[in-house]
Amino acid sequence: MLLSFTVGNFRSFKEKKTLSMKAAPIQEHGEFVREVNDKAILPVAAVYGANSSGKSNLLLAMETMRGVLLSSIKTNPSEQLDLDIFKLDESYSQKPTFFEVVFTADRQTFRYGFEYTLKKINGEWLYDVTKGKEKLLFIRNQDGIGVSDKFAEGNGKEEMTADNRLFLSLVAQLNGAISKSVLDWFQKFNVISGLEDVFFKNFSIDYLSKDGPESAKVKNFLSKMDLGFSSLKRAEQNIEDTLPPDLPEELKKEILKGRANSKMPFLKTGHIIHGTAGASHEEFFSADQMESEGTKKILNMSGPIVDTLSSGQTLVIDELDAKLHPLLTKEIINIFNSPETNPNKAQLIFATHDTNLLSNKILRRDQIWFAEKNRDDESTDIYQLSEIKEQNGDKIRNDRSYEKDYINGKYGAIPFLRG
Repeated sequence: MLLSFTVGNFRSFKEKKTLSMKAAPIQEHGEFVREVNDKAILPVAAVYGANSSGKSNLLLAMETMRGVLLSSIKTNPSEQLDLDIFKLDESYSQKPTFFEVVFTADRQTFRYGFEYTLKKINGEWLYDVTKGKEKLLFIRNQDGIGVSDKFAEGNGKEEMTADNRLFLSLVAQLNGAISKSVLDWFQKFNVISGLEDVFFKNFSIDYLSKDGPESAKVKNFLSKMDLGFSSLKRAEQNIEDTLPPDLPEELKKEILKGRANSKMPFLKTGHIIHGTAGASHEEFFSADQMESEGTKKILNMSGPIVDTLSSGQTLVIDELDAKLHPLLTKEIINIFNSPETNPNKAQLIFATHDTNLLSNKILRRDQIWFAEKNRDDESTDIYQLSEIKEQNGDKIRNDRSYEKDYINGKYGAIPFLRG
């Protein structure tokens, strides 16, 4: 499980800011909290903010850290790294981008991070923090790489690491047990867009079509959504039949080159047809043609969601609520929050504008985050509802109307509208 993520000098993030999944010492919904390695961790976090506030940049930072690490071993020594610094302060042009995560994997808790510029990893570190007291495994700085005796798998590999490659990635490729455990966690840490659900459509169809418990889990998840169809089945069609009819012939030939006889999977949804004589029967229709945009999004996202629940990993979704009815979004959150439907301690982190979810019946105060831009330098700050204080110094009570307060500007992180 993710305990925290920190980012600095990345897009709208100037100074280091941290999203924490550690449970605050508050009373409501204690059943939501998961105990892992003696740490109280939350299964869900929602990030609110105005357009261009930086909430999507926060999730993009997670995706970028993952991408830099997983692609590091394939990086050529002269290749530039994926860098997107804070551009509104010239003094930050020479400063490194900073990423760090604290997470649990294989009954251990690690703190891993790195900072880098366009052509160089300026720093990298890995600590074992399982028992609270930090134990250094390795550290990298301008003087080189230092490996502790608790990270024997890294010994002798210090000089093999190019300036623009991550040491952890190299050691993992050489079958280091600890480094592979860390890398495996990042492999399963998924960041997806709720606006581009079509990109994981085939993954969900394959998940639905598997023989065994995976398919049953997806169907059970979809049944909770009550989407209006009676059943589902997989079908296939020629790739040529999926192309727009007005597509230029040359482009069509290029797309079909070597794939003319290939098939594309799609879903059919069953609906009950009521006959004139009183009898009824089930007929199947293409989901793409028959179902609403919201239903198609749930179908497309069902695979990643159920896969995350099954594996007990972390799923990050930007614009989770796009095209979804608020009750469907609420049900997804409830599934992750509930120990009964989420026994493997999976996590969901998402950005949203849906204020219907700002309710003490759906989310704890420490599960609600706000992203807001500083008016002076346009940098992003993030903060929890549980840390906001009233004018008298008291923290926000859990019997407040969070939605009403947010819309009225009490918590910030809303658009500034000019009359």
